[in-house]
Amino acid sequence: MTYSRDTEAVSELTGQPVSTWSEEWRIETEARTLLKMSKAERDAFFNGRKDADGKTVDRGVIGIRGLKAAEEIKATMDRLQDVRGKRS
Repeated sequence: MTYSRDTEAVSELTGQPVSTWSEEWRIETEARTLLKMSKAERDAFFNGRKDADGKTVDRGVIGIRGLKAAEEIKATMDRLQDVRGKRS
């Protein structure tokens, strides 16, 4: 099958080629996106948001995927920061 864009990229975590259609790539790009967010934005992403009346507006990752998934995302973020720190 032919695609109009490249479907392979180099993983920042491993330095190896990875399919941009893979779960591995989805996880890595999610971590990259979160590292670009402010602490407040990350807190809302993980814990959700409430409106002024205290009503839940967004359940966040913990509410949707569960605590284990949130911990796995945070571990990937930590690994990515370690890799980036070693390159500097």
